[in-house]
Amino acid sequence: MNKNKQFAKKRIMFIQKEDYNFLAYNLLLLLNEMDCVSEAKKFRDFRRIAYLIEFISGSADIENYKTYELSNIYLRAQLKKKLLSHLLITLKNKEYIGISLNTTHKTLDIWINKQNIPNDFFDQEYFKREILNIKKIKVFSKITKTQQLKNLVNDLYTTKGVLTWEI
Repeated sequence: MNKNKQFAKKRIMFIQKEDYNFLAYNLLLLLNEMDCVSEAKKFRDFRRIAYLIEFISGSADIENYKTYELSNIYLRAQLKKKLLSHLLITLKNKEYIGISLNTTHKTLDIWINKQNIPNDFFDQEYFKREILNIKKIKVFSKITKTQQLKNLVNDLYTTKGVLTWEI
């Protein structure tokens, strides 16, 4: 009985979308699905991932979000950038990802070190929803590895009526 109370308490205190494990697996799945598997195929500007995470893990189709929902996602993405920067350091130290400094855009470019990830991590069945959502995002927003942050925000938020500010 005592274990059930502890488990319930942990669930109450847990905020999934701010959890490092949640962010890590969504980040790795995105890099894998975008074929960012080497420095030559890197994902430019990691900050873009903050704007995509909720679409990756969401249950609604990206086309069905209302303006107020997109606005909330946009605001949470601003906060997620800091969490992601901390997570990148941890993942790099564990050699799960590679990082290079992008002096042109003054940000970090990243790629997955697939050889250091367990083979069964990318289980198509276990992450079926997330992988399907990534594919939908790629089609809907025409996301690429090298797309500029400004263009991504414009495609996903500004054109849908969300007020954004300079990035």
